[in-house]
Amino acid sequence: MNINNVINCLLVGIVASIAFIWIQPLFGMLTLTSRHAAAYIEFGGYSDAIATTLSWVVHVSVSIFYTLLSLLIYNLNHSHLTNFVQIVLFGWLTTLFATPANEWVVKLITTGQLPVVSSLSALNTHVGPKLWLHILFFTLVIAGISFMKKWQRTSIEPLRT
Repeated sequence: MNINNVINCLLVGIVASIAFIWIQPLFGMLTLTSRHAAAYIEFGGYSDAIATTLSWVVHVSVSIFYTLLSLLIYNLNHSHLTNFVQIVLFGWLTTLFATPANEWVVKLITTGQLPVVSSLSALNTHVGPKLWLHILFFTLVIAGISFMKKWQRTSIEPLRT
């Protein structure tokens, strides 16, 4: 992975993570970062500033990780079919695991101990707002990666001639 891929991953991941939080209320949900911060305050005794910072660090880190996975696939094959399949597949998988994964993170941060998997909620198999939000997130990620790749090609080509 070269420096352009690292920069693309960071920029797209950060922008998509912020967009996710801005768009989330439109799907009838409280923001993920506000829910995490509230849990860190209530169950972990964190201050508001630390809880908010932690919630954003976790959220942006996860978004960058998802962007990295998408970028690796995009670099291997960026056909429309592959992009569509990864958007739907990652959207579905992240919807399945979002609730127990978020509980796991909150319990880890508030207790300092690895939570027992059996203590977490079941996988979310509902087709609804969470699924559409995750699909939109991965659509933004792929669109962002595609834009960055095209922008880099057009900004480098004049230098080669």
